[in-house]
Amino acid sequence: MPPLSLPGKAALITGAGSGINYHFAKLLLEKHCNVLIADIALRPESQALLDQYKEGSPRAVFQKTDVTIWADLDAAVEAGIAAFGALDIFVPGAGV
Repeated sequence: MPPLSLPGKAALITGAGSGINYHFAKLLLEKHCNVLIADIALRPESQALLDQYKEGSPRAVFQKTDVTIWADLDAAVEAGIAAFGALDIFVPGAGV
């Protein structure tokens, strides 16, 4: 199986406002994959990442999301589709 091609893809990562999921979001962005960070809050480093990738391609966006509330998860998916046209990768990382 060929490796996953990331340029132009879009990922939704829960829990990417900090920790290991923040680093995963950063890695995907460095590989030219758009990222929606779905988390309750952002730490300064994740806000800086959003600022760095707010325009152009790849792009990062934030959607305030409490993964214990189904409507928040629905809103995150809708925000990702609105921002990127589609979502290709889902990472359920909140709480890791």
